[in-house]
Amino acid sequence: MLLAEILQRRFAAQPASDARDNLPDFFLPETQILAALAYLREEHQPPMRLLFDLTAREEIDAAGSHLTLLYHLHSLQPGDWLRLRVPLAGEHAPSCTAIYPAANWYEREVYDLFGIVFADHPDLRRILLSPDWEGYPLRKVEPIRATERPPLRFERGCLQEQLAVYSPEDAPGEGEMLLNVGPHHPGTHGILRYRLRLRGERVVSVDPDIGYHHRGVEKIAEGHSYHNFIPYTDRVDYLGGVLGEWPYLRAVEALAGITLPERAEGIRTLLAEICRIESHLVWLGSYGNDLGTMGPAFYAFRDRSLLLDLIEEFTGGRLHPQFFRIGGVAEDLPEGWQERLRVVLDKVENGLRDTETLSVDNAIFRARTRGIGKVSAAMAERWGATSIVLRSTGTAWDLRKTEPYGLYPQLQFDVPTSTDGDAWSRTWLHLQEIRESIGILRQLLEQMPGGPILARDAAEVLMPKDRTLRDIETLIHHFEQMAAEFGPPAGVALGLGESARGMLGYFVCSDGGPRPQRLRVRTGSFPHVQMITELGQGLGIPDFIASIGSLDYVLADLDR
Repeated sequence: MLLAEILQRRFAAQPASDARDNLPDFFLPETQILAALAYLREEHQPPMRLLFDLTAREEIDAAGSHLTLLYHLHSLQPGDWLRLRVPLAGEHAPSCTAIYPAANWYEREVYDLFGIVFADHPDLRRILLSPDWEGYPLRKVEPIRATERPPLRFERGCLQEQLAVYSPEDAPGEGEMLLNVGPHHPGTHGILRYRLRLRGERVVSVDPDIGYHHRGVEKIAEGHSYHNFIPYTDRVDYLGGVLGEWPYLRAVEALAGITLPERAEGIRTLLAEICRIESHLVWLGSYGNDLGTMGPAFYAFRDRSLLLDLIEEFTGGRLHPQFFRIGGVAEDLPEGWQERLRVVLDKVENGLRDTETLSVDNAIFRARTRGIGKVSAAMAERWGATSIVLRSTGTAWDLRKTEPYGLYPQLQFDVPTSTDGDAWSRTWLHLQEIRESIGILRQLLEQMPGGPILARDAAEVLMPKDRTLRDIETLIHHFEQMAAEFGPPAGVALGLGESARGMLGYFVCSDGGPRPQRLRVRTGSFPHVQMITELGQGLGIPDFIASIGSLDYVLADLDR
């Protein structure tokens, strides 16, 4: 029996009609949430083991305000996705943490930003915002600009005062102590606080305290046109460059029904792989520093600077290129780009041997990482891990290969994996993926298609400047675009991409207006840091630092 038929017969689901991304999409009654999710995870074949995302949306019409929960599930089989929408009668819903442990933080986030209370949740409290925050910022009644809100007052005192006072539930047990690691600690890779309960030097439990870097990017999107939001995508994962732009634009282009020219896809693929290498090199250098070895940083950052120079030559930007456009890219590649890229690739490939010698081949580095921070395939599945963290457990899942986009279907590359699941294997996989990306770029040197770089005559695509200078109709259309006078047709779409941190997803809801009605960013760092609540148990303090660093998360990617 087909899944659609099962959902409709057993769980009274109704197919949605406004999905523009070709994902199976159903409205599910609130009373059927847990039964349907349990069936999908345990009985359906193949089982929907991965809770990719859980979020909410508020819609307002003549009848009032309506909250809807949104679940994105995946079986880790090519193309096997499912979206469930659950309209709520009020502001309460059952927790699905007993079915999907990864739902813990996602439900806390929905509670924090929308005010939906999840019954039987094991730890329902704010996760991104301060406990002193009043209101739920993603509700439509809340203003977008901070200047429209009253000043936030901390009734419990400033952060330093809060950290200095233990609440009753923090009271250590006999033989235990509490330790704050962060929020100002080089080993946490940013302003992130881990509350560790220790017995001797062994970690008994970990409570990550996130949100110090939260900027409300999803709320910001509701106040910008689809085009003007592009620069914000670079700043979610601020090391990923165009890797953050691509999934967002895939969602918008699906909403608008835009098909890209082949050269635009090729340029996007080329820039994405340059940014992937650059991001991996940052991590390799920084992770060596976590473990007390300065050498990898010097070599990795040396090679990274070559790539940043290249990105600047190709796009005009450096760390944040903001180069992709709805329907294509901003400019064509400059004259002589092939030779310039070839020279840089040779230097990076040669320099990678130095970084490798000082990291995975170094005896002290191996002693600090072999068998440390082991992630099993079951643990990765339980917490929704993707990218290198998932591939370190033996699962060869890479969106570029399993559900290819851009020019990836025409390119030959492998998906490196390991079955050890430890910090050393994740380091080794970063090195191997750099080599695969170099191979992809060498193929693009020879296979870059010709032709236009922007889709033609789609209303949402920016008009080429030469056309705006020739006829008044095109110039007027350009003015209307810049003034945010229109947007893509009403509907929803999920845009996906394989970023350097994990699978990145932008879920965009359009009501036909000039701005997104709702925009959701699903990042790789969020589930990976949540996984530390299990991964960190039993580790020694030095091994805890080695383990969390090996997950390669970025704080802006985590908090958004």
